[in-house]
Amino acid sequence: METITFLKRNVTPGAAAEGGPVDEYQLKVALVFQDPRTRAEAQAVRDRLAAVVDEASIHCTEWRINELLKPAVFRDGAAALADADAIVIALPGTGHLPAVFYLWVNLWLQQRQSAPGALIALVGVTSGQNLAFIETRSYLHAVASQGRLELLFKRFDPAAEPLPDLGNRLRQWSQAA
Repeated sequence: METITFLKRNVTPGAAAEGGPVDEYQLKVALVFQDPRTRAEAQAVRDRLAAVVDEASIHCTEWRINELLKPAVFRDGAAALADADAIVIALPGTGHLPAVFYLWVNLWLQQRQSAPGALIALVGVTSGQNLAFIETRSYLHAVASQGRLELLFKRFDPAAEPLPDLGNRLRQWSQAA
């Protein structure tokens, strides 16, 4: 029987360690976005992951940053991100994020186990690297480091098509041992 290595987790289809059946592994993906454009960027990553691992193997949740003021969204989102294999954060890259976003990130980082995973950060820029972009990038590097997450960082042009060249990096990450 073939053993599939995915995200440093070994899954043998149809058999558990004791010889019994196992549930098929689900890649837990959490999308975090701020507006319709950043949602499209995050969904493009989810679609690329689904193409690599199979649509049926993806369990995806979506979290809009502006809805974090709702207690249930804040709580449920923190739990989902703490448990996610891949966290896709798509931000416009202009301006500062709401304070509730930083509190939320701190909460899910505290709840996160040391399981392997990735933070896929998509930050929009239009011309050059402005101060907000640099601050956002530094912050996301710190989040990845704290959460022991592999960071895949991608700038995107809000006027262009979503993610023209991230596919190969996602494929390499998803198939890494």
